[in-house]
Amino acid sequence: MNVAILNANLAEGGKTAHLAEVIAADFQASGHESRIFSLAEWDLPACDGGLCYKNEKTIALTAELAKADALVLIAPVYNYDFNAAAKNLIELTGYSWKGKAVGLVCTAGADRSYLSPLGFMNSLSIDYRCLVSPRYVYAVRADFNADNTLPGDGEVRRRLAFLARELEILAEAATRIASLES
Repeated sequence: MNVAILNANLAEGGKTAHLAEVIAADFQASGHESRIFSLAEWDLPACDGGLCYKNEKTIALTAELAKADALVLIAPVYNYDFNAAAKNLIELTGYSWKGKAVGLVCTAGADRSYLSPLGFMNSLSIDYRCLVSPRYVYAVRADFNADNTLPGDGEVRRRLAFLARELEILAEAATRIASLES
């Protein structure tokens, strides 16, 4: 299985980058290929509904995501939603997500925005027919060590490992469902 892990935080490093590294290691430990795409390094244009789709970076990232069997979107929560970079990513590359298995991971300051990923889940499920795991991972400031890493045996680390295993099953199901449409 080939997994694209998308870090939607536009700041280098930090909690979302660490979560991306942890889940990438989980996929690799199970014998799967995984690649982390940090949006901070891609300099994507804002979606304008037209010229943005001719941008070299948009074309390149869309092609990379189209190769993946599963996608993991890791994003910070701002104002009770994923950050604007995550939304822009979907607007630019959405059709490369069509029919794929998707896992969501988010970081937030506190647990009060726990349901904030639901809008993204709905859009990916309905607009792009993705098989989105309902077991998204929600990590708050208190889940991390002072250096923005996860404790080795913490609940978030266990949930990331579970999500990696679940996406393997969802990716197989997505492939089978796609064959029905042929």
